[in-house]
Amino acid sequence: MSAPFTSDLSVADFALCDQLGLEPLAQVMGSSIYQVGYESSPWSPALGGGFMFEMEALSQAWNEVRDRALGRLAEEATRAGADAVIGVDVRTGAHDFAEGAIEQMVIGTAVRHTRDHERPAAPVLTELSVADYAKLLTARVEPLGIVAWSSVFFVGASYSTQMMSPVGSLGFTQNQELPEFTQGIYSAREIAVGRLTEQAVRLDASGVIGTRIAHSIRQVSVGAGTYSRSGLMVTFHAIGTAIRESGDAAETRIHPPETTIDLTT
Repeated sequence: MSAPFTSDLSVADFALCDQLGLEPLAQVMGSSIYQVGYESSPWSPALGGGFMFEMEALSQAWNEVRDRALGRLAEEATRAGADAVIGVDVRTGAHDFAEGAIEQMVIGTAVRHTRDHERPAAPVLTELSVADYAKLLTARVEPLGIVAWSSVFFVGASYSTQMMSPVGSLGFTQNQELPEFTQGIYSAREIAVGRLTEQAVRLDASGVIGTRIAHSIRQVSVGAGTYSRSGLMVTFHAIGTAIRESGDAAETRIHPPETTIDLTT
């Protein structure tokens, strides 16, 4: 008798795996705690003007810590003899014992195809649930792996925007958009989604599905002394699963039912 497997599958997920010919092998995990390095700040433009720049040390740290965690997850899945890891859950944390450090932990269930199926060179990682994974297999759509990117921007407000903020001397005198803060979110999103698309192209993917986007904003200061500037740090995370449609995927796709009216009565 082989050793029992571990998983985070629900009863319904386990039953569906059995119907699909997927054998659960083990719960697999990857984790990394990463110390963020020094972030230099460029000299701000003319006094009173708004400006923004990507905080490259932070962006690199988020992407590196996630890549390390996913790589270790894939290593565990490979040792288990898996074809895929489904339901990958990405968790982010921080710890008091490591100030300024960030952590990524990824957990999923390694599975192996028991029916005729071409073995991949390495386990395919997906964030998809078992039910969604089953729908892709039925539609002959191939999941290729997780694609993800994070970007972090510092946004310094212009003098006029500062006066519109609660800490400005004028306070809120009228309804008005804070343009630098809005643009900071757009810039971070543009970079994150663009890098997602680049990764999908390298995988020869048809598209990316199940994309989850999360962002956070907090007030920070950069520089020191007379060069110190206060502003907002915008962090933008995007993650999804790249897929490729086979040539006959359209033929197997389920079409919505058409309404038929009986005119014989």
